[in-house]
Amino acid sequence: MEPVVPMQPVQVDEPFDDPKWLYQIKWDGVRMLTYLDESAVRLVNRKLNDHTVKYPDLTSVLPEQVRAKSVVLDGEIVGFGEDGKPSFSAALKRDLVKSADKARLLSRTRPAYYMVWDVLYADGQWLLNEPLSRRQQRLAELLEPGTNVKPVDSHESGTALFRVMKEQGMEGIVAKERAGRYTLGEYNPTWKKIKYYRFAQAVVGGVSVRNGLVNSLLLGLYDDDDRLLYIGRAGTGLDNAMIQALTQFVNQLPPMKPPFQNPPRHTETAYEKLAWFPPQLVVEVRYLEWTSDLTLRSPVVLGFLEKDVASCTF
Repeated sequence: MEPVVPMQPVQVDEPFDDPKWLYQIKWDGVRMLTYLDESAVRLVNRKLNDHTVKYPDLTSVLPEQVRAKSVVLDGEIVGFGEDGKPSFSAALKRDLVKSADKARLLSRTRPAYYMVWDVLYADGQWLLNEPLSRRQQRLAELLEPGTNVKPVDSHESGTALFRVMKEQGMEGIVAKERAGRYTLGEYNPTWKKIKYYRFAQAVVGGVSVRNGLVNSLLLGLYDDDDRLLYIGRAGTGLDNAMIQALTQFVNQLPPMKPPFQNPPRHTETAYEKLAWFPPQLVVEVRYLEWTSDLTLRSPVVLGFLEKDVASCTF
């Protein structure tokens, strides 16, 4: 069977409740489809790359848990941090493994978990045109829950589930229409994702300049020893007026050393360079989470603030 491109949810801003919909946790990991038959198990990501060799801990148990001769399952491979919460960086470390030997080692020290939310094919029959409610019923019939492979639970209230996700600091929820069909390769509003965002006020200690224009801010926060630590770059959200003003500001400054205690590694090219300036600007950003190396994941610039930089701390 040739791999297929999975359906994607569209993003909306607010959670909602509707009896025609069900609600699931949005797992923060790596999207993966399983192709299982009597001869083999394959794990293929949404870009149609085969990642089977990376997850021996999953491929060894899937045949034991699936009560069908052939299936295509849709779900997310998740890793957990030391705090017991899903961690995108933990999932990514598993997915970036290239050798089978390294994958076997990590399967013991950093186990992967496969959260399954849909079945697209079972025993010779495609289920794409079946409503979600029927596919969920079929998934419950054919997948036996285990330690590392589990069907995703569904909930009746989107607002209640979102509130719990926010309290626990998790990524958000996905709302799914019970009557919805599965359309391959599309962003379809029969699935809606609602993310929980966090906010931070950070110091701008420099910028990246590409083709003569500022294209991202280099951000930092002060620690307890008053050291400015680099926490990542943010370019999304910068409008043309901001870019022009920052470019003009940078062009007036003499070269200086990075103000960060831990400046980012960067190889200057003909297209992009980093420019540093004294920490005097404060920006508000929206982000998803902290990564394991203390940088912001998916930060978006919301605007500049008139605020003392010393107040921007961890």
